[in-house]
Amino acid sequence: MNKEQLRELLVEKYDYKNSQVDDVVDKIMRFSPNVAAAFNKWLDTGEIDDTLVEGYTVKSIIEKKQMKVVSAYITLDWLGREPDVAKAALNQGMFNNTLSSQ
Repeated sequence: MNKEQLRELLVEKYDYKNSQVDDVVDKIMRFSPNVAAAFNKWLDTGEIDDTLVEGYTVKSIIEKKQMKVVSAYITLDWLGREPDVAKAALNQGMFNNTLSSQ
């Protein structure tokens, strides 16, 4: 899936706003190979697998913090890139994954 197709999908199916979707797409396009494979599987099948990064899965991130599935995949990738910063953010009372430097 190319960037434009992904952008359209996120806006139309997952209710992302046009003003925020480009940043989200850029983060998705930089996913590590294992997170990218898990994300693509979810896009294709709707199934969230148990890909583990720094002790977290997408399901455990969603259970810990209420967020969209796409945001949980972004967070999973962030955990691989900046584990200490991402873990600290996940353990805070308030969480906003757009603060990450992904």
